[in-house]
Amino acid sequence: MVMGMEKEKEIDVTLPCIVDKNDEGIRLRSPEDVLIKICENMVQNCAVAIFVIDSYHRVIQWNRACEELTGIKATDVLGTSNHWTAFYDHHRPTLSDRIIDNDFQGLDNSYPVHGPSLLIPQGLHAEGWYPNVGGKRRYLIFDASPINYEDGRLLGVVETLQDITVLKQMEEEKERLNHELIEALNQIKTLSGLIPICAACKKIRDDKGYWNQLENYLEEHSDAVFSHGLCPECFQEYFPDAAKPRKE
Repeated sequence: MVMGMEKEKEIDVTLPCIVDKNDEGIRLRSPEDVLIKICENMVQNCAVAIFVIDSYHRVIQWNRACEELTGIKATDVLGTSNHWTAFYDHHRPTLSDRIIDNDFQGLDNSYPVHGPSLLIPQGLHAEGWYPNVGGKRRYLIFDASPINYEDGRLLGVVETLQDITVLKQMEEEKERLNHELIEALNQIKTLSGLIPICAACKKIRDDKGYWNQLENYLEEHSDAVFSHGLCPECFQEYFPDAAKPRKE
């Protein structure tokens, strides 16, 4: 340290104790209690639906966003293993259950899209359509990741749910329109390039060397349909008597 410079003050980043006043008197809350309370509030007030299960598959957290999305109150699932009822009509494991059981067989049959998490080590990602979640057909994205003790033992799993139904519907509608456009373009026949045509009779030679009537060739190579008639000049040529003006 350079002489003459004041020693930098160290910043105390530890959590303070909190003093609660109630009818029973004064209670001192430890920094650990404060940290737990902060974490609980963060989960409860998060805009993303979150639930947490312990290593025995029991629900220990079910935040407000998860209540809103699934239509199931936290009081109905906390302490139980019934979190699957929010997504399925029969008992089957969620991503969180599979992480706890270390069971990754059958993911192909359970989720049309799945794989390891791109952000969380040992996490899982899955998504798909669900016919009835909170009374609605929804497209949900699931991300589950393990929660471990300091010694590596599994404490539980946290899982987030994202409802992207509107976005998925827009994507599928776009794909449908693109498919219809491609089908329409495939049905359109166009003429291009050099077309050999007889200067006298106007027949056209096809790729096989045969000469075809003009209308036959165009109908075969396009969606045009011909109706026949006579122009005034041809009508006068073929029916000269009928073309003469009548005398009064």
